[in-house]
Amino acid sequence: MRTTASPTPSLGGLARKAQLLDCAVTCWSELGFAGTSARHACVSKGVVTYHFPTKEDLLSEVVTSLYREAGEQIGQATGDRDSVIGELATCIRSTLTFVADHPRHVRAVMEVAANMRPANGPRGGEDPLSAHLRELIERGRATGEAADVDAGVLAMTMRASIDAAAARAACDPTADARGHAEHVVTIVRRALQATEPR
Repeated sequence: MRTTASPTPSLGGLARKAQLLDCAVTCWSELGFAGTSARHACVSKGVVTYHFPTKEDLLSEVVTSLYREAGEQIGQATGDRDSVIGELATCIRSTLTFVADHPRHVRAVMEVAANMRPANGPRGGEDPLSAHLRELIERGRATGEAADVDAGVLAMTMRASIDAAAARAACDPTADARGHAEHVVTIVRRALQATEPR
């Protein structure tokens, strides 16, 4: 039996898909998730479902595109990588710089997160950013560079602060995500600087 390979999307098709994603980001960030429909994109529902067969496909692609873009920018960030504390500082700064530079996309993803339920119930486990932060802290503890703190708790605290800064930046154009990053870096440095036992 002969099977046909699925056709490779044309450049025009990829451009149209990217345009629909950008339109979804704009609509969700400006009108909210509930207030958006295909007519806001000035296209028929059929055009949307051709590229994104289900609503979940569109939602998932918006979130994935943000994390992909953020991951690339954060991965290319330069900074003090000569120490674990320096790597943590670079990670915090680059993450919140991305938030500051992409408020529209962050707002859209927050709308998606608030309205999308995972197909198989709530997701458990550690997200990639928290896991990365925890692993860096554990490495610092193992080498003696970092104080003996609970790596999971500190990573969760850092992640929560980053999320809070993102939420504020998404709804307040005067919010200073980069300034927030510097305060978090100061707190993390103080928490992790190894000290003599009392």
